[in-house]
Amino acid sequence: MLKDKMLWMKDSGNIRDEIRQCREEGRMISGLLPRAEEILSMEEGPEKESCARQLLLELENCPVDEAFPFEEPVEWEKLAAACEGNGIHLQIPEEELQDRIRGAWTGRASGCLLGVPVEGWSREKIRGYLEESGQYPLEGYIRSDTEREVREKYGVKDVDEGTAYDRQNICWINNMDTYPVDDDMNYTVLSLRVLERSGSNFTSEDVAQSWLFGLPAFHTCTAERVAYRNLMHGILPPESGILANPFREWIGAQIRVDFYGYIAAGNPALAAQMACRDAVVAQTKNGVYAAMYIAALIASAPVLPKPSGWVEEAMKQIPRNCRLYAALKELLDSWKKGASWEELLEAIHGKYEESNSFDWCLAIPNALIVTACVLCFGTDYSQAVIHAVLAGFDTDCNGATVGSVVGIALGCGGIDSRWTEPVKQIICSSVNSYTRLSVEEVTERTIAVMKKL
Repeated sequence: MLKDKMLWMKDSGNIRDEIRQCREEGRMISGLLPRAEEILSMEEGPEKESCARQLLLELENCPVDEAFPFEEPVEWEKLAAACEGNGIHLQIPEEELQDRIRGAWTGRASGCLLGVPVEGWSREKIRGYLEESGQYPLEGYIRSDTEREVREKYGVKDVDEGTAYDRQNICWINNMDTYPVDDDMNYTVLSLRVLERSGSNFTSEDVAQSWLFGLPAFHTCTAERVAYRNLMHGILPPESGILANPFREWIGAQIRVDFYGYIAAGNPALAAQMACRDAVVAQTKNGVYAAMYIAALIASAPVLPKPSGWVEEAMKQIPRNCRLYAALKELLDSWKKGASWEELLEAIHGKYEESNSFDWCLAIPNALIVTACVLCFGTDYSQAVIHAVLAGFDTDCNGATVGSVVGIALGCGGIDSRWTEPVKQIICSSVNSYTRLSVEEVTERTIAVMKKL
């Protein structure tokens, strides 16, 4: 039924996520908690939804406790002032440009395809399935054509009629002949659309307009779907990313902004600034900072020699006293002291529960997984994307993001043929007029945008 597909649109269903979000932000909400329980226990119907809507607005506007140890600005001027500085401003040599940009697109699409079929699985389930189906250690895309007993044990199917992206085949490699339509690719393509139509001085409203003209509503999720609803009611950015939106620090903006890192390669400050303009359509605070960080990380990767340098440059583009910065610094310090991949991953899983949907989609733990992969495997595309997926949490998002970072760092020539030969090199999306683009075409169009900056 259509009603069953209207996820994240029911205000009463978003109350518990809003409570958790407010606690993350340090808001003083204790006085509203009894009313929250009363509303949750009401009979389903318009009155319950009306009360829930009012409660969400009150919760998100509660003051932040003075004892909250972080300062997390939202206005651009204050946000920029809270960051360390402009950082590097370098250029990719002209003779390397095409290979680097092709590597970015190919890397993202391949990392996404690797992670899509196990999205929502725990790392234990992923490991168990791979072992019992004879695919561990993981060396390439994941297959579903294994023994019936194994398929039944792990709930493996080849078709899902409820899939949101106009594809019913689940993205096991034996089911696919091109890169799949997926939100992780939709938004990268959508950014190309924004830049081609509005130029590098695009506004947040230009991004919002591209969503409404170019992207089906049901191809958005969580924060983006709430923002889409807000936009259709005339609520413009940045309010569109905040109003009744308990998912405002989730991963959505972090997966939307890779293209800005591509076109601002060598200039992480510019990449972060463009990412911020996009991010505020559906996110705020650390949801926005994560987007800025990822765009800057991608922009740093092709012009600096060491993965640790990419991370350090990207961290300059987010506020120094925010939760994301603190988490990244702790991880980076641990890595510098000799922590292994396994130790870094255990630390992330020790603080965040992938079985909890809020943690699973939250920007910070997923940004940490991306960063750990970059630090430990940033010179080896295959190992980087494989570990991004084996880590659990948001597997397709993290596989795609890590793929972008390492893909642009190494160039397409540094991506093993095991990731390119099994599928036609076509980027598929549900973005209007941008539905099927060859990797060659999307690379050339990206470079054309770069040269207009």
